[in-house]
Amino acid sequence: MRTMGVFVLFLIIVLFYGCKEPAGTEKKAPPVDKDGWKLVWYDEFDGSGAPNSKKWDRPEYNRRSNDNGPDGWWLKEDSYLDGAGNLVLRAKKINNRNSDKDSFDYSTGAIRSFGKFEQQFGKFEIRCQLPTQPGWWVAFWLMSESVTNVDNSGRDGTEIDIMEGFGWTDKINFALHWDGYGDAHKTDGKMLPFAGIRTGFHTFTLEWSDSLYVFYVDSLEAWRSNAGGVSQVPAYVKITGELSTESWAIGQYWSNNPAQAVFPDSFLVDYVRVYKK
Repeated sequence: MRTMGVFVLFLIIVLFYGCKEPAGTEKKAPPVDKDGWKLVWYDEFDGSGAPNSKKWDRPEYNRRSNDNGPDGWWLKEDSYLDGAGNLVLRAKKINNRNSDKDSFDYSTGAIRSFGKFEQQFGKFEIRCQLPTQPGWWVAFWLMSESVTNVDNSGRDGTEIDIMEGFGWTDKINFALHWDGYGDAHKTDGKMLPFAGIRTGFHTFTLEWSDSLYVFYVDSLEAWRSNAGGVSQVPAYVKITGELSTESWAIGQYWSNNPAQAVFPDSFLVDYVRVYKK
C-alpha cells in the first residue's frame, strides 16, 4: 500500500507539471467583442521568437538613409516575442553597413500586416509601453499603397498615424498624410502632451468611419479630423520603430539625438486588436 501511495503521488506530480505550459509561454485570455464592435483580427503576442508569420511581415531595409551620417535600418532581428506576452521592437547600434565615413549605424524593428490583413473603416487599438531613450520614435499606423496617388484628396489612400511616441518626451503625435511624399504631399496632425505616458502600458485607439477619424489615448478622445476627405480604401497595420540622424529628426520637436541615448532600448506591445461595427 505504501508503494502504491508513492506511485500515485509521483503520477500526480507528473500530470501537474507535464500539463503546465513551459515558463514564458502562458497564453492570455482571448479578447472579445465589446461596445457594439465585433473583433475581426488581433494578436496577443503570446509565445517567443518571431511574430506570427500568418499575420505579420517583417520588413528589412534601409528605412532612414542619411548620406551625411549614420543610417536607420529596419532589421528582422529587432522584432521578436519575449515569451512574456509582448512584442519587442528594439533599437540598437549596429556595425556600419553603408559608408566608410560612418562610425556606426542604427537599427530598429518593424512589423506590418502587408499582404496578410487590411480593413476599411473600424476600430484599431494597441496597448503598449513607450521606449525610454531619446533619438528614436515608435508608431502604430495604417497604410494604403494608394497613398502615393496625387489628386488633391486623401479619399483614395491616406497614411493614418494612430500614434507616434518618443522615449524622451510625454508628447504623442497624431497625423494624416496623403497625395504622396513628394512636392504634392499634404498633411494634418496634432501633437499633445500626456502626463505619465512614458510610464507603464497605455492604450491608443483610432475609430475610422467613412466621414471621420477619432483618436483616443486610454479611452479619452485626443483628436478628431476629416482632413483629406477621409480615406475610403482598406489599409494594413504597421508597428514600427524609426530612427534618423537627419536634422529634422534630432531636434527638440521630434525624436532628439540618438548620440545621447543608451542602446539597446525597447518598445513593448501587449496586443493589437481590430474591430468592425
